[in-house]
Amino acid sequence: MRRLLQVGQVGVAAALLVAVAPAAAADPAPVLPAMNSTGSGPVIGGAGAGGSIAQQLFTFHDPNIQEVDGSDAAQFFGAATGVTNRDLAAPFQPLQRMLGCQVNGAGFGARAYRRNDGQWGGGMLVIAKSAVSDVDALNACAKSSWRKASVGTPTSMCNSGWTYPPFSGRKGEGYYVLLAGTNSDFCSAPNANLRTTASSWPT
Repeated sequence: MRRLLQVGQVGVAAALLVAVAPAAAADPAPVLPAMNSTGSGPVIGGAGAGGSIAQQLFTFHDPNIQEVDGSDAAQFFGAATGVTNRDLAAPFQPLQRMLGCQVNGAGFGARAYRRNDGQWGGGMLVIAKSAVSDVDALNACAKSSWRKASVGTPTSMCNSGWTYPPFSGRKGEGYYVLLAGTNSDFCSAPNANLRTTASSWPT
């Protein structure tokens, strides 16, 4: 009888331990990588007309959205493509592919965006037309690297491409602009700035 009582007490104690044991912590949700800013200029590689390109790069003017430019942005694009959450990684893949269209790996203006919670972000590329030595080669590379434009949804990526001014008769510098983000909310504001003054690119 004593033996049975001891066994029963052990069983009750074990059950109590299981009941009060803390649940195993769930794996944290994937987020976009942290941004590192070295203060690099807007142009990857530091060359080109940085001042004029900087004026073309959109800013959200939101303290909850971090932004880095140039080579820092390019580094962020590459790191973001490795995020295990494919919805977060998706917009950075075409941006990363487009970086391969640069001559000698430099010359594009770039800005990366990341919301503080790491669950939202995107990127923008700006190419000055005067810096393009072979327009046909750039067009061909863009067509093979960039995906068809999409407004996205609240839960899926958006992307678009523009060229402006759209008419060759206008004077001054022209630009190619590409942007992609984790959902439709990312693209809506910059697209609104471009829609009335630019035409779609690549076509």
